[in-house]
Amino acid sequence: MRSTPRTDVTLEDVAPELAAAQARFMEVAYPGAVDLVTRELLRILSGRLSHCGICRNLRLRAAIDRGFDESMVSHLEDPENGGLPERQQIALRLANAFLTAPANFSAEDRAVMERHFTAEQIAELLLDLIRFRPGSKLTVASGREPESDELVYA
Repeated sequence: MRSTPRTDVTLEDVAPELAAAQARFMEVAYPGAVDLVTRELLRILSGRLSHCGICRNLRLRAAIDRGFDESMVSHLEDPENGGLPERQQIALRLANAFLTAPANFSAEDRAVMERHFTAEQIAELLLDLIRFRPGSKLTVASGREPESDELVYA
C-alpha cells in the first residue's frame, strides 16, 4: 500500500487551531497506560468497522515488537472464540459496542472490564476509539488514503 497525496494542503494549513488541538490530544492520550498490543487490535477493529484502509491494513512495528501477531487479527470478529486473553476480548467487546451498538455492552461486560482495566485505562481505550475514527477520516480527506488493500508496516 502506498499513499500518494492528492493535495499538499494539511490540516495545519486550513485549521491551525484544530491541528494544535489534535497534537495536544495526542500528547495526552498517547502513548498511554494500556498495552500496545491491545490498542493495536482496537485500531484494526475500528478500521474494519469503518472500512478505513489505513487502520485496517497498517501494522505498527512497536506493537509487533511487544507481541502482536497477525494471527490475532482473525479473532477480531469473534474474540471469544479464538484464544485471545480475556483482557483483549473485553476490550474488543467494548470497541465493538462503542462503535456499533453501545446498548449491547452489558453490566456484566462492565464488571469484566473493570477487573482488567483501571478507570484511567478504560478512558484511554475510549479516547483511542474516538481518535481512530476522525484521524483516519482526516487522512482520507487530505488525499492520503492508500490506493490498495495490502498490509503496511510502520
